[in-house]
Amino acid sequence: MNPNLHRTGFILGVFLLAVSGAQAGNFSLELMTGTAYNFPTPLVVHQAGYPDIQLTAQYDTEPFSPYTPYYAWRISLWDRDQAWEFEQIHHRLFLTNPPPEIQDFSIHYGYSFFFFGHAWKTGDYILHLDIGPVITSPENVVRGQGFQTYNKGLLDSGYYLSGLGIQTALSRNFNVWDSVFVVGDIGLIGGWAWWVPISNGSADVPTLGLHFHIGTGLGF
Repeated sequence: MNPNLHRTGFILGVFLLAVSGAQAGNFSLELMTGTAYNFPTPLVVHQAGYPDIQLTAQYDTEPFSPYTPYYAWRISLWDRDQAWEFEQIHHRLFLTNPPPEIQDFSIHYGYSFFFFGHAWKTGDYILHLDIGPVITSPENVVRGQGFQTYNKGLLDSGYYLSGLGIQTALSRNFNVWDSVFVVGDIGLIGGWAWWVPISNGSADVPTLGLHFHIGTGLGF
């Protein structure tokens, strides 16, 4: 898949924080891996010429696949105990209870959240509250009709602007050396991707999950 979207997201995050940070501040950058527990959520599939498929979907994340694994990164601009932040979370969804009409349904190249929000230090912990768009890159087979994202979507990149997400998270940093730290993070993240393409139709794919992150960070 085209990696330009991820590079663009990083550049956009730096730009937004630079604009918001007219006052001098301290930056931090965190790179994380992780996984998620996905709560069962409704899934509705619309396909031309057929009745809608409706079910309570169960998803696996399969976070450590060698192809586009689960990851997250966050860049923050701090002013004392508060910060503006930009974060991308590259989430993955694999439907584990498909009905007979659905042979395959996955969004493993990214059910990606691009969050802009605020953070507050409270003692040893940091509280995050963020909102932003959901961009998806799906693959699926519904009623024998396959859909792949190659050379489609935004700028033929295989990605689609599909909806909106929100997160509340709690993290803690553990200093390792000078400006280097280890970060642990748990977040409740909800997304509503109301337009995920399938062959001759679309799917309405909300998600709600507990996300767990661990990684390293730099302060500068």
